[in-house]
Amino acid sequence: MHILGRRRSRRAAGLTAAALAAAVVLPLVAAAAASSTKHAKTGGTILVGASTVLSGPNAYAGKDWLNGLELGIKKINATGGVLGDQIKIVKADNACDPGTAVGATRKLINDHVSILLGSVCSGATLAAMPLVKAAHIVQLTDDSSSPQITQEAGVGGNPWEFRINLDSSMEAGALSRYVAAKVKSVYFIAENDAFGRDGVTGYEQQLKKAHISIAGSSYYTTGTGDFSPILSGVQQKNPGGIVLISEPKDAATLIRQMRAQGMKQAIFDGGGFLSQEFFSALGSPKLANGVVGAFFWNAAEDPALAKAYKKAYGSAPAPDSIGPYYDAFVLREALKIAKSTDPTAIRNALKKVNLKEAWGTIKFDAHNQAHPNVALQTAVNGQIKLLKVVPSSGE
Repeated sequence: MHILGRRRSRRAAGLTAAALAAAVVLPLVAAAAASSTKHAKTGGTILVGASTVLSGPNAYAGKDWLNGLELGIKKINATGGVLGDQIKIVKADNACDPGTAVGATRKLINDHVSILLGSVCSGATLAAMPLVKAAHIVQLTDDSSSPQITQEAGVGGNPWEFRINLDSSMEAGALSRYVAAKVKSVYFIAENDAFGRDGVTGYEQQLKKAHISIAGSSYYTTGTGDFSPILSGVQQKNPGGIVLISEPKDAATLIRQMRAQGMKQAIFDGGGFLSQEFFSALGSPKLANGVVGAFFWNAAEDPALAKAYKKAYGSAPAPDSIGPYYDAFVLREALKIAKSTDPTAIRNALKKVNLKEAWGTIKFDAHNQAHPNVALQTAVNGQIKLLKVVPSSGE
């Protein structure tokens, strides 16, 4: 998710992480060669690495992500597992930080997992990519939204990176067509990280194609409590609509303050924040009535998942939990095709996956990017209502 909530980390930190990753690439090449026969099974289990957020301000997103993955894996294990074995999740904390993600990725590689899932946040995912390439092990991404991931994967240079969720530019295309029918200008308020800035870039490109004027953009640090300076600037520009690329809690704070200041602009969810977590943080659900967003899933598309998640965790599925849930079944399909837990066999098998799931067909293109559907959805009295489902390539 998300988010998409899912997809954070600062550009500057990402550059530092790239340097850190480069420092460990050569040792990983040697490790990959020395341990090629050690991957996979330990005591009748298949080891699957999970690089997620277990600490820091975004730890809630990592918990949601793990909930979704564990729900999918439990379902697979309860029906006999795959290749006659059970799947075991091996976790590592990337703290939603590129530098920490380098260490988390290296740990999982040294644990001889057969595949690495994650890394939730875009900056962490990008930081891990040089390492998985050097170690010859797949990173299967399901929640990070930066377009750069797709650009660098597959024919972009990294054959070991695969992604099943849409990037922000794909969601932007679907939502932009809706925005164009409602307003003539928009202003962006976004997180000051890869999630927010890449999201703004993607939306700007799509909105300009739809002849929507960009009134401006402002960026903030996650957890900001007072958005008055930003909102004052927005009011001076007086756009027809405001696009928020935010996590649920920040989006709730922003919308409460917009309503308190009497701002009447149409609000669009450009980051996948619409969720029960958002409504809980908002306090008065009606404050969000009319907010429209694009996301890669809506509960109406998969009632069975919504029911199972609520039974397991007592709530509706969180945005960050959706991708990893479906990722579990993509993994199972790849293992079945590969008939092996060898990382190279899994990579080759992923290219052959053609799996129909509730959020669309999972089939990878030349950049190892899948193209599931986009759900256009709106907030109505604390509920997320599905407006329509459209292909990510257009209506």
